[in-house]
Amino acid sequence: MNLAIDIGNTLIKTGVFDGKNLLEVSAFDKSIFENQVSDLLSRFRSIHQVIFSSVAESTAEYECVFGQDIQIFHLDAELSLNFSSRYDDVMTLGADRKALVAAAIMKYPSQNVLVIDMGSCVTYDIVDAAGLHHGGGISPGWQMRIKAMHEFTGRLPNLSTLNKEFDSDLVTGTNTSDAMFNSTFFGLIAEIDKRIDYYESEFPDLTVILTGGDARSFSVRLKSRIFAHSNFLLEGLNALLEHNL
Repeated sequence: MNLAIDIGNTLIKTGVFDGKNLLEVSAFDKSIFENQVSDLLSRFRSIHQVIFSSVAESTAEYECVFGQDIQIFHLDAELSLNFSSRYDDVMTLGADRKALVAAAIMKYPSQNVLVIDMGSCVTYDIVDAAGLHHGGGISPGWQMRIKAMHEFTGRLPNLSTLNKEFDSDLVTGTNTSDAMFNSTFFGLIAEIDKRIDYYESEFPDLTVILTGGDARSFSVRLKSRIFAHSNFLLEGLNALLEHNL
């Protein structure tokens, strides 16, 4: 059995896998990592491999939880990838994007796939039916756009999209907060739709995957047929771990 661990900016997300089958997912604060993982190891005693992905910090302090009988992998430059890429320097491709491309290759073989990850930033990665990663794009995420308006002006409020119950039919705001929320929301909708239109013209029968923390809020408004996968990154980490065994 495998354990995939994604260390984000605020939360840690884990996935327990038996081969390709995802058995359990957890998301929790970094402060309780040891307790959460100790519980997982006590309940899933067949876990023998762990793979870490981290966006901003070393994983060294987290690795001490695991005994010597557990093999530890890192999503870094040394890890063999299950895809080839046209990226100028694949070593500079973010760990999260590598995992998402790996998931696309594993779950949608011989298909053209666009993976859109809606996290702190919105990332786009296009993979063709031959399994070649062509690159993609990076733009500010929803919360980043909201925060930028506060930080670069003198009067606009400091708002959060976290747990925001947003009326996706509200195009015209009648107060400052709603005006900020709806403009950034529909701006992202237009950006994503246009990006999908472009790739659909270049890659026939395109499969579009939407994942990340804000995916749920946006999936209902996008005009193209998409597949929302909340655990796509974890599945990519597991695919890379399996590829390196």
